[in-house]
Amino acid sequence: MAQAHGCNSCKLTYIAKLVHTLNNIRLMKYLIGMFLILSSCTMSKELNTVKYSPKAHLKYLLDVPKGYEIKGYEVTVEKERRYVYKDSSFVYITNFRKTHNYENIKSLGDSVLQLRFQNEELTKQVNELLEKKQVAVLPDTFELSGVNSKLLFWKDVKIGRVSIGYDNVPKEKKELFDKSLKTLKMK
Repeated sequence: MAQAHGCNSCKLTYIAKLVHTLNNIRLMKYLIGMFLILSSCTMSKELNTVKYSPKAHLKYLLDVPKGYEIKGYEVTVEKERRYVYKDSSFVYITNFRKTHNYENIKSLGDSVLQLRFQNEELTKQVNELLEKKQVAVLPDTFELSGVNSKLLFWKDVKIGRVSIGYDNVPKEKKELFDKSLKTLKMK
């Protein structure tokens, strides 16, 4: 009889430990969930959604860091919006052929510059005439980044016919500006 009582005691101890472990797992899941929710709330507090329409049928949404002043530039069918901050950093979205980061890209070398700012239609026509891919065609998405002459960060991302990027970004704000560029959506 004493043995049977001991087995029940072991079973109860095992069940108690199992319940304790399950409660700890539930608590951990809850804490991780709350952390993720709070992290996303922090992100949304730092960013503001802006709209960009280079043409009537094209609309883009981009989340940019808050606290900006908008500057717009237009020439015939080309349009650019800059979201400028007090420290001179800014985010841009444009369909201009040459973006603000032209000089920064130029510093990477002539071959990179020529690829980034190539005339895509002309390149495709040349390749068709030669009946082979003689000249590399710029991919649909092309990203370049670096440090400018002021030792601040810049980035240029060409997505189709639109370019987004930033310039003059200090190291402590780079992660936020990178997050911003990843939010581009076409409507």
